[in-house]
Amino acid sequence: MAVTICDILKLPCMRGAAVLGGHAGLQKTVSTVSVLEYTVPDEVQNDLLNSIQFVGSELVLTCFASIRDDVDAQCDVICRIAEVGEVGLVLYYVGTILSKVDPKVIAVADRLDFPLICMPQGLHNLRYSEVISEVMESVIKGQMRETDFKSEIMGRLSALPIYQRSVGTVLAMLSDRVKTTILLTDTDGNLLNQAYWPRNIEPDADLFISLCRAGKYDELKKDRIYARREYINTAASSSLELLLLKYDEAIADFVAEQITEVVKICLNLWSQSYGEHVLPELVQAILKDEPFKMRRIAETFKIDVKSMNTMLVITPAGISPEHRKIASTAISLAKAEFSPCCKSFVADMYEGGVVAFMSAPLALGMPDLAESLDSALVGMGIHATIMYYVNMRDTKQVRRAYLMEQASKETAMCIYPGKRVFTFADIEFASQIRTLILQGEEAAKNSMEVLDALYEGPRLSAELTDTLSVYLLDANSSLERCAKKMFLHLNTIKYRINKISELLQFKVGRMPETLSLYTAVAVKRALQAAADK
Repeated sequence: MAVTICDILKLPCMRGAAVLGGHAGLQKTVSTVSVLEYTVPDEVQNDLLNSIQFVGSELVLTCFASIRDDVDAQCDVICRIAEVGEVGLVLYYVGTILSKVDPKVIAVADRLDFPLICMPQGLHNLRYSEVISEVMESVIKGQMRETDFKSEIMGRLSALPIYQRSVGTVLAMLSDRVKTTILLTDTDGNLLNQAYWPRNIEPDADLFISLCRAGKYDELKKDRIYARREYINTAASSSLELLLLKYDEAIADFVAEQITEVVKICLNLWSQSYGEHVLPELVQAILKDEPFKMRRIAETFKIDVKSMNTMLVITPAGISPEHRKIASTAISLAKAEFSPCCKSFVADMYEGGVVAFMSAPLALGMPDLAESLDSALVGMGIHATIMYYVNMRDTKQVRRAYLMEQASKETAMCIYPGKRVFTFADIEFASQIRTLILQGEEAAKNSMEVLDALYEGPRLSAELTDTLSVYLLDANSSLERCAKKMFLHLNTIKYRINKISELLQFKVGRMPETLSLYTAVAVKRALQAAADK
């Protein structure tokens, strides 16, 4: 029987705890507990978060020690861990290390339906270990009572963001659930994916595979490892094998059957040709963080994945019954535009759009190439947004960029409504605006304070703020472009920008003052777009 956050709140260790926000998420299932203490939202934490394999349904314990005086950073952390599939946060040492829980933090939890639980305040003798031990005992008892875990795993998968629903995540969930190492191979014994138990042990997978395929299970038993081999036939008729390895005890038949069934279901849903060396599947392997599959495909086609420093994402507008035809045309056009300039180019349809990776030596030429592709798409009657990312150092950075694009592309299109070609900087800025808005009304209002100087009487001057928004966000600070976009005379725009500079008491365009101005008009436009929906 699955254990929910509601169930956990009834445990003795949670006496005196209070749910401050995110009440709508109290029925979420909890499968494990993790501690997050390095919470500064910088590159170090980015690397930490990207190296952790989140498998959903984790309850996070923290006291925000490293950001106790930074409310915005606390809000950012909640947004981040909610996006990667965590189900709630238990906050310790409020009144001692953390002076109080800011209303903005609670507002973010409410918006995300992410339970924020505060342990009894003002106490110095609280221990993480009490919650960890009682929660895990409750989870384990529930798992022992419920031996049919197929529905539990599928339920947890459905609760994850789409971009986390991968074969690697499935194997990790199953491995955690039954405390078993799981290796997925093709019929030739090539390792496609894996999940180790315990995580800190990464044994010689090739040795395990060769011993299991040779039927030498007694060799493994000498090291207290019990193994079994299962077979999977997908809907696309590809044959795969599962190798299950467990320390100190044999794997029960009903456990092996359920593991095999869950993996088969997910393979049929997400990747019917998973075991085949199909070049476009390299795209999925990179985006779904499946390193073994990525390596095997890259080796087969002699592709240097590390040299692929540029990602292109094409998202057709709307939903069409000819979606696959449109995507196929987009791939052909992209290949025609970029291949002459790249050492390698791979592309595939992915989650409603097209994703391409390439080795592009001339990053400075990307804007012109992307604009040329946009013109070619429009010429074929395809209206789409194009987002490109250059100087990607590794596949982790690629995946991080793609996840950011998925989470923030709607915000980007609200900020830049007339734009069809976006850079990573555009998406990164949109992500910052989205996070700021999620922090609540007060945070958004504070970010727009710089516009207060443009008030005329009791009302903000729509004429001046609209001109400023177009000038900064749409015209790239060009008076001529701003005049064309607003269908006004150039002198009118000059007058308005000078008037704005006079009211602000600094020249629009001067840095760093204009940074806050740019953020203010972006937040205002995003909020207005949300209100108009």
